[in-house]
Amino acid sequence: MSVRALAAALVLGLGLAGVAVGSAQAADDAPVVKVAIAVPIVVPASADEFLDAPALAQYTADGGLLTRQLDAVLGRPVAIGIDPRIIASIRLLGTSAPASALTWLQRLEAATNQTFALGYADADVTLQTQGGSAEVLQAETFDFAIDPFLFAPAPGTSTPEPTVAPADPDLPPLPTSDAISAWAYSLTGIAWPRDDTVVAADLPKITASGYTTTVLSSGNISRDATSGPASQVDGAGVVVSDAAVSDSLRAASEATTDADWTAALADLSSAISAGARVQAGSPTLLATLDRTMSVGRLADTLDLLSADPAVELVPFSQALGTTPTDGTIVDLPQAADRVSRAGQMIQGENAERSFATVASDPALITSNRRLELLTLLSSEWEANLDGWPEAADAFTTDSIALRNSVHLVESNNFLLIADNGQYLPVTVSNGLDQPVTVYIDVRSRSSLLAIDKSVLKLEIKPGTQGKVDVPVHSLSNGVVQVDVSLASSAGVAIGSPISSEVNVQAGWETPIVVAIAVLVVVVFGVGVVRTVLRRRKGGADD
Repeated sequence: MSVRALAAALVLGLGLAGVAVGSAQAADDAPVVKVAIAVPIVVPASADEFLDAPALAQYTADGGLLTRQLDAVLGRPVAIGIDPRIIASIRLLGTSAPASALTWLQRLEAATNQTFALGYADADVTLQTQGGSAEVLQAETFDFAIDPFLFAPAPGTSTPEPTVAPADPDLPPLPTSDAISAWAYSLTGIAWPRDDTVVAADLPKITASGYTTTVLSSGNISRDATSGPASQVDGAGVVVSDAAVSDSLRAASEATTDADWTAALADLSSAISAGARVQAGSPTLLATLDRTMSVGRLADTLDLLSADPAVELVPFSQALGTTPTDGTIVDLPQAADRVSRAGQMIQGENAERSFATVASDPALITSNRRLELLTLLSSEWEANLDGWPEAADAFTTDSIALRNSVHLVESNNFLLIADNGQYLPVTVSNGLDQPVTVYIDVRSRSSLLAIDKSVLKLEIKPGTQGKVDVPVHSLSNGVVQVDVSLASSAGVAIGSPISSEVNVQAGWETPIVVAIAVLVVVVFGVGVVRTVLRRRKGGADD
């Protein structure tokens, strides 16, 4: 039996809502069940902050993942959660974007579906908050990634050199950073954590990040069973998806055989019926697909639901607009090992942001690294948990290397011979690809050596070393420990401080003068003694 024939048979004979069997009984007094559905449009996890042209060509080709996802939902009454990374990746490619990707983006833009933004790379919301972030992290500027050679020059500017004549005279205009990810979303302020990963402490952070509604699975909240989708937890807005309906919808969309699909549809019918029975009046349910991206039979399932007279597919906004009831979070934290690794990455990125104040353009460091962090926090890593620890640890290792890329060069212990007018040389290495400015602080641990100017500013070109001579003068002989540290203009410590041993000799003049003085005293003393002895001898002769 074909899918369409099977679908028709199920509509007529099964009665998907379970509140009526066949279209005749749907006209009885059983209320029509309103079902809102949200579907994510995402791609598999990777460690790259953008999707490259080959990946986009594959995903947006006929039968490609993104094409199948869009085909399944386009024009159907379901809301689409869009990963902004996909939009940004296509736009950043300019003239080098695959034609299929540009067509896909145009189709998405023309969709009549309600849409809302997922986090960049669909970053796992509660992995961030439970990993120690005070807020849900956002992408920043894309300026560092815009290649002007892939776009027409902005009005009033010259064409970048060297120029290459494009095959297509209609080059896309040079975009601004905001334009790279801009999208006319019909719904805003929606946070969508993975199912059953929220604890009570997450919601204040999510709300403080500007989100007005958090999507929760019904197993993650305790509330009145007769409630509709909308709810409130300590004043924070949430919308609750029915776990049983969602699971059945996912099973139906992932079914690979007619038998599996039939069984999943029967479960979906029962779940909708059970969810509807407990609500008073006209029941409304919310169902969601997960991030597995299995949509093989999603379109047929949605069409079947639309054809069922006992079910009405309604916009996501209608679920958001139901009367809210109070609830409390059932804490379902993320796995401890994942939270620990996420925390290390988040701490490292926070330290990078402080370190970046040493650079002439901190955004060239922080913007790129923020996107790398978000891609490694992607919800889609749940499907590749074996590969995630290595990728996460690599980010942390790179973070340490980045923060050590500007550092003091260890110096050997040296001899300082002078009373004044001498200098201690300090060398700083800059491993970044942009200029840095550091402030060198030199401190003597002993009064034997005075530092005439303890803080000096030093500017260093990209990929080079810079040197400064610190003026000092010695006060006496001895061995002195000198501590040297670096700071940025914001007062942030840069690299690790070093300590050098300085052998201070107050100058060659002092021992010579002493020797001469001793010699003078000796000579003078000998003369006096000889004079006295002569006088005594002369007196004896008399």
